[in-house]
Amino acid sequence: MAQSDAPVQDWRLPFRERLWLASVLTLTLLAFLSTFTFGWVYDDPPQIPGNANLRWDRVGFLFTHHLWASAAGIGDARFYRPLLSLWFLVNKTLFGLNPHWFHFTMVLAHVAATALVFFIARGWLRDTGGALIATGLFGLHPLQTESVSWISSVNDSLAAFFCFASFLAYKKARGTQKHVALWWALSGIAFAGGLLVKEVSAVLPAILLVDLGFDSNSGAGQKDKVRAGAMIVVLCGLPGIVWLLLRHHVLGQVAAATSSLGWGAAILTAPKIALFQLFRVFLPVGLSPHYDFPPADPAAMPQSLLPLAVFAILVLVAARKARNFWPAYTWLLLPLLPSLNPRWLNEGDFVHDRYMYMSMLGVGLLVGAGYVSLRRRWPEQRIIQGLGAALLVGLAFASAIQSQFWANDVSLFSRAVQIAPQNPWAQLNYGAALSARSRYADAAPHLVRSYDLQASWYAADYAGFAFQNAGDLSQAEHWFSLALQKNPSLADAWFGLGELRLAQQRPADAVVFFEKAIAQHPDADGYHYALGSALEQLGQNAAALNAYQTELRLHPYQTGARKAIERIGVQ
Repeated sequence: MAQSDAPVQDWRLPFRERLWLASVLTLTLLAFLSTFTFGWVYDDPPQIPGNANLRWDRVGFLFTHHLWASAAGIGDARFYRPLLSLWFLVNKTLFGLNPHWFHFTMVLAHVAATALVFFIARGWLRDTGGALIATGLFGLHPLQTESVSWISSVNDSLAAFFCFASFLAYKKARGTQKHVALWWALSGIAFAGGLLVKEVSAVLPAILLVDLGFDSNSGAGQKDKVRAGAMIVVLCGLPGIVWLLLRHHVLGQVAAATSSLGWGAAILTAPKIALFQLFRVFLPVGLSPHYDFPPADPAAMPQSLLPLAVFAILVLVAARKARNFWPAYTWLLLPLLPSLNPRWLNEGDFVHDRYMYMSMLGVGLLVGAGYVSLRRRWPEQRIIQGLGAALLVGLAFASAIQSQFWANDVSLFSRAVQIAPQNPWAQLNYGAALSARSRYADAAPHLVRSYDLQASWYAADYAGFAFQNAGDLSQAEHWFSLALQKNPSLADAWFGLGELRLAQQRPADAVVFFEKAIAQHPDADGYHYALGSALEQLGQNAAALNAYQTELRLHPYQTGARKAIERIGVQ
């Protein structure tokens, strides 16, 4: 791993450097190779195989609706990510609904983002060995496993790729005399792409401005820096304004606070989140899709102030001891900022590994700088290089092991319950995973526990479904009714009550509940068929026939509806 004094903007690599980079990227690919055999987990089913709008004739819908608009009952209108949906559509077009190919392209997206890290690190460190260490740490750290093993989290890799490409185009624009306008335009276009994939991309203009302010390598004068700053403001400001207007038009708001957490608790929780994330960078053990992470309590002073004090000390020490490291600190801290406001996050679920994805570039730059410094001070070059290689291989094995939890929902959320038994989302998702495997009796206690930890309609609804299929109809009715108290527009709960009434031989009551379910979700699979069954039991064959015909029109594969129509016709 030799030192390189190549210009910042030079993408041409000597053969030996290309070989080393290819080795690191191949190791990254191998670390996540087993994920190619994984299936759909977590949010994948409603976003991809269950998304009826993933069609080319519905591209306009994808760009004019929020991410979860196709999933009935989700109602989480916080995310405007049309390019993510477009990515899923392209994959579906190429590979059908085979999750293995989605995992394949997902790992390729991560490898592509990792490759761009090398060029950013090489330009900042001016050392090939340090850049390779930074690249390997970004690509192989176990904290990246969530974003690389979970198909729906491919937006992390895509957003990072767009942001890294925008940064490199900006560096090229400042370091070349040819096609300067084109490079600036490419920087702005890549930034716009990042915004349409994930909201964290909005921090990129601040990163560019910090890099511009601390850049001492380009030899640019003050006037050149002012002009470059103006270009950043214009080329990032215009896409940013358009993006904000689109978000407001589609979502009805720019940002949403989904938590009942007060601002005092949110402010005190922010440094606690940051320290928790940074701790796991250095000790990535016990990783999980969920964590037990209670918010800070403003009433519990001075304990609640301790994380804030520790974080402030770390920032002050970093600022004073190594001011030239601020571009690396910026890559570390700014992408983490959106996740430091717990009011924007799911209540009771404030920390996820994927929130550190882009920030790992900053970690990689700092570790790469440490590697360069150590190698220059230690005469035994081969020992230092061997330690660097051993670090990367160790991280690769750790990530390969960690990724196995993401093979399926049961293994994933059993891990979550093991690590975070007090997290309501862990209990909810584990119960839902068990229900999907028809293990309803095992699922019900976890869903009830989720509701006890955080009284939510979705936990009550899932509990009602589990008890219903486990044969405990009284408990099922209790939980469906509880879900409807919290969310009267919940179609599944109304439908569940209708099915209970049919099982109790009370078709007249069932009709009332089925009609309420259809009013909330008129094109749901099976709703009109169930209504037809209830009407037929009441002897209302004409109305039943109409319900069956509606079901067959909406869902032509419904053989039950077709047989019912034939049966009534014979009568």
